[in-house]
Amino acid sequence: MLTLPILRKMLHSAATELKANSKYLCELDGVAGDGDHGITIGRMADVMQELLDVTTLNTMRSLLDALGDAFMGINGGSAGPLWGTVFTGMAEGIDDQAELTDLELRKMFTQAKLDFMDISKAKPGDKTMVDALYPAIDAIIETQGSLKEIMAAAAAAAKAGAEATNQMVARFGRAKNMGERSIGTKDPGAVSIAILFDGMAKAL
Repeated sequence: MLTLPILRKMLHSAATELKANSKYLCELDGVAGDGDHGITIGRMADVMQELLDVTTLNTMRSLLDALGDAFMGINGGSAGPLWGTVFTGMAEGIDDQAELTDLELRKMFTQAKLDFMDISKAKPGDKTMVDALYPAIDAIIETQGSLKEIMAAAAAAAKAGAEATNQMVARFGRAKNMGERSIGTKDPGAVSIAILFDGMAKAL
């Protein structure tokens, strides 16, 4: 059962992990991109911490919606709008309710995936954040068990997806210009999504 205090705890943990890895994400992005992905993710982590302390955001839906809107407004490549779409999609997938059953949790993440698919043409295997995001959401949809078990499965799936990008040829963004030379380095967008899910799972 997911409640607002648990969600806050999960997101606080994720923000801490993301901030701690911002330098590493910049290094990954520097291989094929402009090296600023970690800076953008660091800004998003700061926004998460700030909004988690806003007492007027007293439902899961209002908090997720506020996070999504805030991410949309962060400059620095595509990460802000893409993460914003995920979080506003999560908000759209639930009612203003105090707690979520497993079924409602799946509905929340399913809506996030649907909204993301509406704006992104990236497919698994294209070496993008999708390679971590979609497996994580699929794991949430398919895993039976406690919230802790469900989120642990999502984190493991996201991590495996991010690791797999090491052997992929980039087909989106600046990295696609490198062609075959993009093989041998992980996609920073996929890695940041893996860190997000790992941070959320660790809180449980």
